[in-house]
Amino acid sequence: MTWTAPPARVVLDIEMPQPRPFELDPATTLVLVVDMENFFVHNTERFSSRMTDTIEGNKRLIEKARAAGAPVVYIQSVRKPEALEVTRFGCNPILAEGSDGVEIAPEIAPLPGEPVVQKWSHDPWAGTTLEQVFADLGADPQSWTVLVTGVSAAVCAHAAALGCSNRHYMTLIPMDCTAAGSVEEEARVYAQYMSGGYEFNMAFTHSELVEFVPGAVAAETQVRERTPLTV
Repeated sequence: MTWTAPPARVVLDIEMPQPRPFELDPATTLVLVVDMENFFVHNTERFSSRMTDTIEGNKRLIEKARAAGAPVVYIQSVRKPEALEVTRFGCNPILAEGSDGVEIAPEIAPLPGEPVVQKWSHDPWAGTTLEQVFADLGADPQSWTVLVTGVSAAVCAHAAALGCSNRHYMTLIPMDCTAAGSVEEEARVYAQYMSGGYEFNMAFTHSELVEFVPGAVAAETQVRERTPLTV
């Protein structure tokens, strides 16, 4: 058969997910905070105020995690002058190492001892220490759940969430803790998470709907109990 070219324009009608409540065991739950840096969340002249608005949800969720003893891991996006995206592909240099822009927003700044993983591209798993940090925390995909927050929901937080899912962690997206440049961008990404390739270990929640309860049943079990599997 001959390949058929797609139409010049495709319009999608996407039903947005509804956040679910979860009780999570702090002994097997990790909060992964992606790129909540001044450059993105305190820069409304350049980026959507939706990104700024995620600070409140992140603060709430991080405080809950800390109070329960669940680990919080930060991703910090930085770039060197010799980054290939600048020298080879001609992008404007941003996120200069050591600049105020790459600092985590002070409202949710890491506490001493909380890991901060620097990354050099959109993907926090590529050429970074993130795998080792997970290993050091004992974060085993056999039993652990990862809450992925941060910006942009359609770029770096997206790469982080897919990385968790592809490594077979139960991956939860607190919707008030992540944002993209527009609702439409978020919808496009969320549709991917709700698709057959990812829905088995991805679900949506909200910082106000997350409670840390020692000994709580696995998040995936909670999903199945609320949504019976169909054959």
